[in-house]
Order: sequence, then C-alpha cells, then structure tokens
Amino acid sequence: MKVDRHALAIARIEVETGTAEEKARIKAWDRLDRLLSTLDSKTSVLLRFNSIVVAALAYLVIVSATEPFAQSNTIVKTVGVVIGHLSLLASVLSCGFAFPVINVEWNFFGGRLDHKDGGEPTFDDAALERLGELVTLRTRLYSRAWQLAVAGGAGFAIMVALATIHIP
Repeated sequence: MKVDRHALAIARIEVETGTAEEKARIKAWDRLDRLLSTLDSKTSVLLRFNSIVVAALAYLVIVSATEPFAQSNTIVKTVGVVIGHLSLLASVLSCGFAFPVINVEWNFFGGRLDHKDGGEPTFDDAALERLGELVTLRTRLYSRAWQLAVAGGAGFAIMVALATIHIP
C-alpha cells in the first residue's frame, strides 16, 4: 500500500467511520511511533559519541606508533593498556547494541507491522502488540548501548588520566 492510501485509511478511521476503540488504537499507535522516533534520535547521538571514542581509543591503543604510557611505570602502563582495550571493546559493543535501534523505513525489509501482504492497514490488537514489542525491544537495546557507551567513555577518560601520570 502506498503512503498516501495508508494516510487516507487512517484519516477515515479518525474522522468518519472509526469507532472509539479504533481511534484509541490509532492514538496508542501514534504514541508508540513517537517513542520509536525518540529512541532513533537518541541512538543517533549515542552512535556519534561512540564513533569519537572508538576512533580515539583505536588510535591510542592499536594504531599509534607512540606508546601513551612510555614514561609511566609498569603497573600504570599495564593498567592503562587493559583499560584502553576494555573501553574499546565496550564502545564497539555499544555500537552493536545501538544499530538495531535505528529506525529503518517499514518497507525496507518488505514487511509492515500494521498490515500483511500489501492489504489495507489494520490497527487491531495484534498490530498494536507487535509495535509495543518492537518499542520494548529497542528500548532494552538502547539501554544496554547507553550503559556500554558510558563504560567506554569513562574508561577512555581513565586511560587518558593514566597516560598523563608519569610515575617512574
């Protein structure tokens, strides 16, 4: 179904022929859709943060020819390298949890939640439940991505602090 026909079908339910129950489902659908949009926006920012942390950590821990802990004692050097690698891993895992949260056009994967096989949209309890489950899943994924991003960012800050300590 084309977007214009889909919008028209929803408008008819809201304005003309819709029962109170159908109108309530559409309001619930809109609320869940707004939650998905919010998650999408927040995840986009989180992925930008992760990209900065991953790039900096990859450069300092893996790519850089200079040793950031060259002037530090063995304990500080070992702790710094371990924290750097763990922070890099946490940031990359955060990206892995965040990517499925990003919203993709419904038709991209050939399916929609509100109708099947190109038919008219149905805003029944099953479609609303599928959307609710999608919101719940993406919220969990975003939460885990955020926690890992905080761990990766904090580890990066600790690693930089350790790199500035020059204990012989």
